[in-house]
Formats: sequence, structure tokens, C-alpha cells
Amino acid sequence: MNNRDATGHVTGRSVFLDDIPVLKNTLYGAVTCSPSAHGRITHIDTSKAMELPGVVRVFTCKDIPGRNDIGGIVQDETLFAQDEVHYCGQPVALVVATDDQTARRASGMVVIKVSEMDVITDPREAKEKGHLLIPSRTFRMGDIKNSWKECDHIFEGRVESGAQEHLYLETQGAYAIPDGEGGMKIHSSTQGPALVQKIAARVLALPMNLVEVDVTRLGGAFGGKEDQATGVAVMAALASLLLDRPVKIVLQRGDDMRMTGKRHPYSADFRIGLTADLKIKAYQAVLYQNGGAAADLSPAIMERTLFHSTNAYFIPNTEVTVHSCRTNLPPNTAFRGFGAPQGMFVIESAIARAATALKVPAHEIQKANFLQEGDEFQYGQRATGVNLGKCYGSLASDFNLEEIAREISDFNARKTIFRKGMAVMPVCFGISFTNTSMNQARALVHIYQDGSIGISTGAVEMGQGVNTKLAQVAARVFSVDIERIKIGTTNTARVANTSPTAASSGADLNGNALLIASGKLLERLKNIAADKLGCQPVDIE
Repeated sequence: MNNRDATGHVTGRSVFLDDIPVLKNTLYGAVTCSPSAHGRITHIDTSKAMELPGVVRVFTCKDIPGRNDIGGIVQDETLFAQDEVHYCGQPVALVVATDDQTARRASGMVVIKVSEMDVITDPREAKEKGHLLIPSRTFRMGDIKNSWKECDHIFEGRVESGAQEHLYLETQGAYAIPDGEGGMKIHSSTQGPALVQKIAARVLALPMNLVEVDVTRLGGAFGGKEDQATGVAVMAALASLLLDRPVKIVLQRGDDMRMTGKRHPYSADFRIGLTADLKIKAYQAVLYQNGGAAADLSPAIMERTLFHSTNAYFIPNTEVTVHSCRTNLPPNTAFRGFGAPQGMFVIESAIARAATALKVPAHEIQKANFLQEGDEFQYGQRATGVNLGKCYGSLASDFNLEEIAREISDFNARKTIFRKGMAVMPVCFGISFTNTSMNQARALVHIYQDGSIGISTGAVEMGQGVNTKLAQVAARVFSVDIERIKIGTTNTARVANTSPTAASSGADLNGNALLIASGKLLERLKNIAADKLGCQPVDIE
């Protein structure tokens, strides 16, 4: 079937955060950011901004009723800079005005004076100076010290992988509305509604049951709204609570790119040893993760880098270390693959270096070291259900890789300017959260008196089609037309304590929760039908 949102998207009827009709007396917020990458705040002057007609108030860290902390895994990140600024673009103040343009204009009139301090942007320099976000971690297996003696070929190198901007079509945004009973409803463009709820409650000094977070859909995320949507949502909620009026904040593209973190850049050193038959006997790597100015999700991303540092290969002797380094950049964050691509890049670079030196195709080294059934990963898990060799065999046969290689060789022999090449990239990737307690989901299913069905889960629709998948699950269980099913917004008041929609797990976790809930309702319906029809529930289909 087609994606349920497709028609709404192409006709412009789909509602995103900035499409939500605003209430009367809604105010608008704009963030004033640090002009400096690192320094001590000596003075903040908001007087010029307050003189602008339409400006209602300027908020700083002094206005926070609870804790000035939006950190998730590590509580080391302020909502507004307090004594120091740690990256260019760090929020220092929020200007709230009667319209969006006035708020933006006034945000540029807030004067921030900073006594400059040393700036570090290189993770190797940060490590050398002891600036780590969390303690370093190492995975080891076998006897790395003595295994080099058994290698016929040893190669070393250094590689760099850069940052990457998420560039979601919809920028970060939130719309906070007082509920009239001391609580707050926050419409947020976030992958993690429960996280926004938890952090907002912390900053506002409210219990979580007075903070309701609602998400209709996101205009893209790719990991960039798992943690980093929280700050904007909490700013809107803070202003709304203290002013007792609805407050909306939607970042402009430039502000979004300046304020938010990217895919983590890594710098790495590697050493790889092979035997004459191309078996990788030993592999050693040290990776320097550029985490930015606060931990954000760097600890979990660092772990996944370690988990995937040997990619799809069995290597009997390994030692891989990752240093999570604190630098003066926006806190880097989740991005598709969540640290795994960076780890895989290093081992694949090492294989490419060895292949070039030995004058063999890289895929020959890859193939010689593919994981086999029962092989052990660095962290103790045994590989089961391994079909990598079969997969590669089908690929080589169906696409005739040998013939492609010959064609490339012939082409390159005849051309002097243009060159062709072929790369094969196996990937061994673990879906779900490495923090296993987060691998949970729940679903709320209503069957109404007319036979229509309403569903709420913890899954956030962000273009991946999870709402379509959920509707298919329910339609199949209840044997009804899919048009009878409505997937509601993701809402913390209906489905509580949810995990973020991330880690390639949203459809699996929430879909199975929906399957269980729908199955229980179907069982009840069958019992009632059997009683009315004078038969056994097992006879009803």
C-alpha cells in the first residue's frame, strides 16, 4: 500500500509543528547565542532589546525556577549559559515578543560581553589536555601484544571522518501552551517526547504529570531531534510558564545549523596485521571522538563505535580504544548509524591500505575474514544466523563482480583522465538500543461503538512510514479495512515513559506492542461473539 501521509505531503495538508493554528495572545521567541567559542561571561545587557516595541521579556539562566540543566546521559549541559560560554551558538538568552520578526530583531540587540579563553576544536588536543566528556573505553580480545609476531604483513595509518549536518527539512521548533491548571502542553518537533517531558519538568520544577508533550509528525530528523530538540522545547515551556501565555519558537535555518551538533567527527590511528593468506590476525585502533562542549549522546555513540569497530569480520586479536573528547563546538549528537559508520570507516580504511600495498582487491581481504557462524565479537557475543558469506556469493554471482572488475581494468588501461573503480562494503549493524532497558514500547488501542479504531503508541512519524506500518498491523489483526484505523499523535499523557523513536527500532518495538494489545482485544471480541453465536471462540475467524 502507499504511505498514508503521501497525499497529505504533496498537497500540503499534512500538519507539522509550524502548521499548528496558534491561539490568541501567542508570543514568539528567538534565541540570543554566544558570539564566542569559549570565554567567561562578564556582562549581559538586555536594555536595548527591551526598548523595542513589542518585546515582552528577555529570559536568561537567572529566570529558571528549577535546574539549569538539560543533559540526558550526563547532566552537564545548561539551557542558558551561566558563567561561561563553551561554543559559538550556545544559547545565552531568549527574547519573547508579540511577533516573530520583532523577537528575531531584538535577539540581535542583546549585548553579551565575554572574556575570551583558549579554544579547542581538535579532539587529539583535547585528549592531550585531559578534556574528556567521560572516561575512555577499550574493547580487547585475544592476545594483541604477541599476535603481531604471527603476521606476515603489518600496516599502519591515520584517518579522519568529518562532521555531517542533518539538514532535516523542518528546523527545530516547539509551541508551549499553559493548561490553566499550573501545567504545560508542549508541541515539540522531537524524536523523544518522554525526554522532553522529563527535562522540561526538571527545568520548570514541575512534576512530570503536569507536562504533556505532543508530536504529530516531524519533517525529518535522522537522529538530530533525539536529544537536541529538547532545548528549544524547554525554552518555549519556560517562557510560557512564567508569562502564562502560549509561546512558539521555530529556529531559522542558519540558527539551527549554528546551534545544533552534527555527526561526530573522529580522528583515528590504526594498525592491522595479516597472514599470507589474507587473514586479519591482529587489529589495533585508537579513535578520538569529537563530542563537542557537552556529552549529549556521545557516551552511547562511543559505545556503538566500539561495538562495530571490527564491522563484519572475525579478528581473533583486537584492541580498540575510544576517547570521547570535550571541545568548543556544539555538542555533537545522534546521526543515522550512531557511531557505527565512524568505527567501520577505520577498519575499512585499514583494509584498503593493506589491499593497496599488497596489490589485491580489497574485497578479497574482506571475503577472507567474513564472520562465520559462532564467531565471537570483541564484547563476548556469539554470531548466530550468519548469512554474510551466502549474501556475498549471491551478490558476486547475480552482478558478475569478476566481469565488472575486468571491464574496469580494461577501461582504465584505455583512459588517461577518467578512472573507474568498484567497492564492496559489507555491514554488520545491530539494531535496537545498546541500553537494553530502552528496548520497550507500549500501545493504547480504542475500538469505538461504530467499529472504528483509534491507536496511540510511542512511535514518532518522521517520514519513515511508521504510521502506515502500525495501521497495517492493526488492520491485519482485526481483519478490517485500513481506512477504519486512525493513528493518533504521539502523546505522553496517553502513552507514558516511551523510548525515543531511534535505533532502527520504532516499528519493531511499537508494532509488537500494538500486536499484543490488538490481540488481547480480539480475544475479548471472539469470546463475546462465541457466546452470542453459541460456538467456541476457536471456531471464529
